[in-house]
Amino acid sequence: MVRIPNEFCNEFDEKGETFFEIAEMLYTHPGRQYTQDELAKKVDRSNTTVSNHTSKMVNEGWLDRHEDQTTFVWNTDAHNPASTEGVTAVKRFYADFWNLLKKHSETAPGTMAIIGFALILSALVIFAFFVGFSLGITRESVIPTTSYFVIAAGSFLAGVIVTFLSPLQAAVNRFVWSIIPADLFQNE
Repeated sequence: MVRIPNEFCNEFDEKGETFFEIAEMLYTHPGRQYTQDELAKKVDRSNTTVSNHTSKMVNEGWLDRHEDQTTFVWNTDAHNPASTEGVTAVKRFYADFWNLLKKHSETAPGTMAIIGFALILSALVIFAFFVGFSLGITRESVIPTTSYFVIAAGSFLAGVIVTFLSPLQAAVNRFVWSIIPADLFQNE
């Protein structure tokens, strides 16, 4: 069960239930931006009430307000839920990691960087097996231990090469797209 930080509760102990309902909603979803209308609907109060409550939280630094869209988000610099909530920490890590993968997999250079990272990561895992088998920490392997080292070294080298090809691919893309006319793929 996620609980709002004690410092927050002590600072605003005279506030009502609606105030803490808004705070809890924002705290349990620290990466999500809520508009004032969304908050008003969720707590079933007027926009004025929500505005009063959120402005107090913004003034004290517990919320971040994005002016361009008037959205509110929990200020993780003041108190990051992931620091005290284990499940939240895991969910936030994988949500951030998934968003990063989605964002970078939309382009060829980003995809190459992801593949390079995966190759380097797998090289580290295989190298750990090599160390385990060569030091006799684990049972004997039917595969010679040098094979693990060769596979790990090859995977690491391939990962580094693919990662360094990513900026080259970006430069090639810039060059190619500057030559191709913009209206080439449009319907007439």
